[in-house]
Amino acid sequence: MASITFEQLVDIIQQDLTFSGSLPKVLPDQEVKRVIKEICLEWFYKNYQYALQKFYYFIRYDKLMRETYSMFQYFQLPEEVENITKIVKMEDTSLFRLGIQAPHLSINLGVTNQPFLTSFVTTAGDLALYRSTISYFADEINKLTKNTIYHNYNHINKRLHFLSAIPDNSNLMLECWVRIQEEELFDFEMFKRFTIGTCRSRMGELIGRFNFQMPGNFTYNASDIITQGKEMVDEVKTQIKEQSTTGWFKMSR
Repeated sequence: MASITFEQLVDIIQQDLTFSGSLPKVLPDQEVKRVIKEICLEWFYKNYQYALQKFYYFIRYDKLMRETYSMFQYFQLPEEVENITKIVKMEDTSLFRLGIQAPHLSINLGVTNQPFLTSFVTTAGDLALYRSTISYFADEINKLTKNTIYHNYNHINKRLHFLSAIPDNSNLMLECWVRIQEEELFDFEMFKRFTIGTCRSRMGELIGRFNFQMPGNFTYNASDIITQGKEMVDEVKTQIKEQSTTGWFKMSR
């Protein structure tokens, strides 16, 4: 799907404010761009669940030994990282390394993780039972391994601090929520309504600071423009808040 550009979004907003050129342009393009960048985008990234996407970063152990981290004890993460949900040590201590390795424990392969159980001496039901038992046992073992790292992440300065010790030669995997591309939000219907409403309010505030007549002997109704803008913004905020933000849950078998 082709996304609209930043300049095209500015033009769409100006077309709405001027009723497709029927009225003179009042709000400068520079102010429209500032509203989009500093107000609308920031609000959506902080409050709209689909403005973020899960992403994984891999940090090698040798990166922790660099002078910058040794001196300041923090990592500077990319600007698009909004939050970190989990940091895991990549030590590969899986219980399934015991016994014979079989991809996905496929019954058709004739073997399971148990070296003395094969499909020649057991039924499919027995294999399924053994597979479930091993999975239950592995889940409980993983709860005791403490393979996660305590951390603190500041989304403003993008600094990541580790609050627990990192074992030698342990690489890290960061589970993060990162911002999607700005252009992907520009063509989003709710984002366009949000920016138009915000710009309407800004234009009403600008007009309300002066008393003058426009060419053609007419005046703007500043209070009505502000009210319409706020209603559009509030409608979008309400619609977003009514959406469920719970897209997952954890379950222990």
